[in-house]
Amino acid sequence: MFHDHPETRALFARVHGDDTYSPQFEAHAGRILGGIDNCISLLDEPDTLTAELAHLKAQHADRGVKAEYYDVS
Repeated sequence: MFHDHPETRALFARVHGDDTYSPQFEAHAGRILGGIDNCISLLDEPDTLTAELAHLKAQHADRGVKAEYYDVS
């Protein structure tokens, strides 16, 4: 994402997105992977998964992330 959309680094300023090897950014990456793992583990519990996804959406709704940032083709 940072390669194709360098402006996205600013979205991660709070976790030192300018240095992806910083402890803050690495901790954030760990939290992201933990969130993905949690969602995968809830695939057989649709109501709980829906609640978790709604929670994550609420946390990130005002971050300014655009759909095209995820086009990795």
